Order: sequence, then structure tokens, then C-alpha cells
Amino acid sequence: MVNISRVRAVWSGFVGGPGISTFYFTDTITAVPSVHAFFAGIRTWLPQDVHIQVENAGDILNNETGALIDSWVEDAVEVVVGDNDAAYSAPAGAVVDWLTSAVGPHRRIRGRTFLVPLSGAGYQNDGTLATNTRAALQAAADALVNEQSASFVVWHRGGGTTGSSPLVTSAFVPDMSAILRSRRD
Repeated sequence: MVNISRVRAVWSGFVGGPGISTFYFTDTITAVPSVHAFFAGIRTWLPQDVHIQVENAGDILNNETGALIDSWVEDAVEVVVGDNDAAYSAPAGAVVDWLTSAVGPHRRIRGRTFLVPLSGAGYQNDGTLATNTRAALQAAADALVNEQSASFVVWHRGGGTTGSSPLVTSAFVPDMSAILRSRRD
């Protein structure tokens, strides 16, 4: 049985906020700075009123049941503030697919992180991601996977009572807009 640490990043400062991005790791010693570096790497494509705080404390969960086992605390990191002053649509952005080599009951196991909102400057005229935006998001995602290659996992609850947490082996940023409908005001 492997225990996993839940690392959360809280998005705030924009219409439709706050939001939360959740990541899972088997070791949190370097996880918080790595998640912070991921968001700092994409700040150019985030609106100026977006603030992302990677929490420096969180829960340790049982991998199989999801039950809370313990907690963790690491050094605090500074808030990441968006750096783009272009107009934007609050419920629209991009998505990162976190890929694993594991297969579940009916499909491959993967995770997703929605990067919403994304600055309007990050899109092409047809509404898809601009080439340079997608490249920057992909580079930041790849850096997180490389830095945490032995610790970054996707928690899969499983079909019954047994969950699993396969390692993330790569990331993929699709050339599409992502919409968050559940957070809209």
C-alpha cells in the first residue's frame, strides 16, 4: 500500500473564482516547489487578476481507499500572479492531460488539470490555442513531469473499493479551448 499526498493550488481574484487544482505525489518534499514552478512557468498566459497559491500543507491519503491517514507541511511558496493584461473569458482556458502507462477497467488512466482562465492573448482567431501558448504550457507540464518522475501520480479510485496511483509518465496539452461550466457565476 502506497500513501499519497494531495497538493492543492488555489486560484483566486477573477470572476467565477475561486478554483482549485489538485495534484497527487508519493513524496511532498519537492512537490510544492515543483507545482509552484509549473504555475510560474505559465504566468505569462494568465490574466493579471489571477492569483495562484500552492498550499504548503495538505492531506496524506490511503491509496486504496482514499481515507485520510495523516497530514503534511512544507515550506511556503509565494503566490503566482498572472502577467497578461489582455481581455479574457473567465470560464475558458486550456487543459493539461497527465498520462500514465496504466490501464483501468475500461480505459487508460490519466489525470487532467484545467488552466482556467487563460488570457485572450493565448488563442488563435479560430479559438484554439496559439502555437506559442501551447508550447509554453507543454514545456511547463513537461518540466513538472521530469522533476517529479518518481513521485507524481494520478489517483484512480477504481471501480470497486480498491484505488491505485500510477506514475505520470508524460503530459499532453491538446490544441483546444477548455470550458469550466461548474464554476461559472
